[in-house]
Amino acid sequence: MLSVKQIGSNPEIDRENLQRLVAFFESGTKQPVDVGRLGVEVEHHVVAEDGNPIAYEPTKDRVGVRDVMVYLSKWYPQQTFNAYRDLLGLMGKEGSVTLEPAAQLELSAAPYRNLEDVARSYGSFRKRTDCFLEANGAQLVAKGYHPTRRAQELTLIPKKRYDFMDNYFATIGSHGDHMMRASASTQVSVDFCSEADAVRKMRVASALAPILAAIADNTPVYEAQPNHIPIRRLQLWREVDNLRCGTVPGVFEEGFGFKTYAAWLLRTPPIFVTRPPANDPHGPRLRQFFMAPASEAYADAPLSGADVEHLISMFWPDVRLKRFVEIRPADSLPKDQVLGYTALIKGIFYNDVSLAAIEEELGVDSRTATSRAAWPLSEDDVQTAMDNVQAQGLKGLVYGKPLSSWESTLFSLATRALPGEERNLLFPLADFAHSKPWWKTEE
Repeated sequence: MLSVKQIGSNPEIDRENLQRLVAFFESGTKQPVDVGRLGVEVEHHVVAEDGNPIAYEPTKDRVGVRDVMVYLSKWYPQQTFNAYRDLLGLMGKEGSVTLEPAAQLELSAAPYRNLEDVARSYGSFRKRTDCFLEANGAQLVAKGYHPTRRAQELTLIPKKRYDFMDNYFATIGSHGDHMMRASASTQVSVDFCSEADAVRKMRVASALAPILAAIADNTPVYEAQPNHIPIRRLQLWREVDNLRCGTVPGVFEEGFGFKTYAAWLLRTPPIFVTRPPANDPHGPRLRQFFMAPASEAYADAPLSGADVEHLISMFWPDVRLKRFVEIRPADSLPKDQVLGYTALIKGIFYNDVSLAAIEEELGVDSRTATSRAAWPLSEDDVQTAMDNVQAQGLKGLVYGKPLSSWESTLFSLATRALPGEERNLLFPLADFAHSKPWWKTEE
């Protein structure tokens, strides 16, 4: 079991910070009758008709993503600016529109129970955005990696957060640069009704990461060259930073829960913090912390609510814990596949029969599946499954079964769990998954 003992130099503040993180996770707990919402986030590349990337700033000859944001503010009226009055975020009743590091445009649909509402929210965003971009010789591209450019050819938006991240990743290799500038994903978040329920969903999602990534694989181009390696974007994320990406450390171990997740955050560098030193309230708010763990970066004063949210946002595992469980393995997908993938997540994670069937396939004792007892898996098992899928595609063994068998199992479970209209959304996703060359079986 992972240690949750003191990890910072100030025992009193260390304990307080651990508890504040735990309280944040606990605040996401819903009553069982209230569990069932789906938060959907889709990132898009903005590309001109001639293939050139659309940067944040407009030029004499080309619209900028800032122009897109200004246009969309009619429907998402709450605006967020940086210190220089650059428009970087929007919010409205249907969700929010934000920017990723190289001006990838992200819609975060408001959490909905019904997939019909998800479809309406995302459809409205696409209709508005596509109309504006088409009139300006550009388009949204839903792919896992930029379709025409290498990462270094793409420009960061004017956000200090991304400058710090860029500098940090430059010290540990090139993959952070690739992730920030050129990747795009689809993320679906699910509710939990207790700590044990959160852990259960995190474990299932963590184990399924290679399978979900394969189903939602949409990276035909990598660094401006044809890509034939399955689940390339998810593997890219795992190559960014071993300290904060991949499978959450200890997620399958005995007693894993909110405290162990919080301890992981506190013993890892936060990259930067967003508050001045406690003994210098007029000092710089943004301060670099590449080497010291978060327990030291925040040893001068307890974490505020903003500190907690910032710290959590500096970690990018396959499955992230917030006030919900965020499932992150899927590439950016077209609309029909976004809805199909969301339906698949709903049919798995909001159905006890589906969860129990997957746990049984993974060798989890049914008597302890809904507790925090240890599972017969490790982080290495997940990586081995990913390696097998990348090397052998459809025939790759995932926990002793071919990827093809797992795919059939997940679609079958979700089909039985969903009502008729939502069940039909799975078909375009299945067709999309089977359309990839590496998915086809040999004759």
